[in-house]
Amino acid sequence: MNPLLYSIAFVFIVGLLAWPVGKWLTWTVRTNRLDPFLGILLGKNISQGSNWKQYFLNLLGYNAVMFAITWGVLANQQHLPFNPDGMKAIPWHLVFNTTVSFVTNTNLQHYSGESTLSHLSQLTLMWLQFTSAATGIAAFVALTRGLSGSRNFGNFAQDTARILILFLLPLATLWAVAYTLTGVPMTMQGSATATTLEGATQMISRGPVAAFLAIKQLGTNGGGFFGPNSTHPFENPGFISN
Repeated sequence: MNPLLYSIAFVFIVGLLAWPVGKWLTWTVRTNRLDPFLGILLGKNISQGSNWKQYFLNLLGYNAVMFAITWGVLANQQHLPFNPDGMKAIPWHLVFNTTVSFVTNTNLQHYSGESTLSHLSQLTLMWLQFTSAATGIAAFVALTRGLSGSRNFGNFAQDTARILILFLLPLATLWAVAYTLTGVPMTMQGSATATTLEGATQMISRGPVAAFLAIKQLGTNGGGFFGPNSTHPFENPGFISN
């Protein structure tokens, strides 16, 4: 089949999926099925609405918590677990740039993940790609409520939890499984040691790439596991993954 026809078919299928996925997201932010669980986890006030100021302050507070956790992990990765390749300390200015970038869903990378970050640091950035995307969607949902004339902007924690649990996590899980089937690595082991045809020893980086790649694409984040991003063969091993 002509590659151009593949591209046209792909765009057509994505267009067809826009309506059911939109309905799914609408249901996600309106359903009350999670409220009993969220009430236990986050408190009884989870269903209590808020005005725009309260919603905005909760959003800022959540981002501040994400910043603090991520800074702590990146700045101390050499002392923390899940570092099979013995990654060293990261300069503070790179920690700051990376943390701010991922918290704000911009994902500017002045590093190559395979040679700079431990698996725990990579997983922390993957967590941010979920939470920053959910924060952005929640902010847009609150904005639409306000534009509709309502003074109740909803509950930020409730909106974010719904989006994470009922929308992003299920989609990303399916996406990651699909990527794994195309050959994208998914492991917590360190780099593999290989012998080249010339007899030299080469270290081949690997890790939880499929899970990272799924939310990178789904959350429109752009932060890749490897430095070259999706031009790296482990992030994009073939035609189907592309």
